[in-house]
Amino acid sequence: MAEGKDLEDLDERELNELGNAYSARGMWDEAVDSYLRSLAKRRSKDDPSGQALVLNNLGGVYYQQGRLREALECYEASVEIARDHREDVTELMALMNLVLVHFVRGEDDEFLRYAEQAEGLASKLERWEPLSRLSWLRGRLALEDAEAFQAGLHHYAQALDYSAREGEEELQEMLDRIDAQAEVLLEQGARGLALVLYDYLEAFAADQSFSEALLSRLSKKREEILRRPSLS
Repeated sequence: MAEGKDLEDLDERELNELGNAYSARGMWDEAVDSYLRSLAKRRSKDDPSGQALVLNNLGGVYYQQGRLREALECYEASVEIARDHREDVTELMALMNLVLVHFVRGEDDEFLRYAEQAEGLASKLERWEPLSRLSWLRGRLALEDAEAFQAGLHHYAQALDYSAREGEEELQEMLDRIDAQAEVLLEQGARGLALVLYDYLEAFAADQSFSEALLSRLSKKREEILRRPSLS
């Protein structure tokens, strides 16, 4: 907050920033109040771009509070306004939030619907991080269905590809996620599927001329899984 200003004196930008500060500290009620004040000012000034941004932020706080219906309403409104006014970055942020909420809630049809929209927009903008995350989530969902396992492998390979385009840090984080998913398969007694996952990714990485370091990591993890005793 600007020094010497009361809450009522803050403009819409300052109120949004204040909401962000409260949100970062887990002060959800204060964050909601700040965002709502910012939203009201932006509406009075006919600022649709600002409204879309604040609605996305407000949805995030509602989600943290467990107010999922209100979170979804905010995200959906943010997408609609941003799309109407060609605010692609804000639209993508709100779409990604819709994707994640529906994934967490196990609402597969809605997850896939918004994932398709987000993928199209992220591809247009060449935003590799959301594309890698979307492929990862699609892969996780597919691996839960034995009949969709091949599709899951493809999505995981895509996740690796996109994360590599984003940078080394994102790539390592994605490899960590894949290792964690392999552990889930092992806990489920599906060691064969875990091995197939690494076989597929290793072949994909070699075909795409990924680094020797990445190929080595995939190979070592496969060997580690292979050497583990089978559990009944």
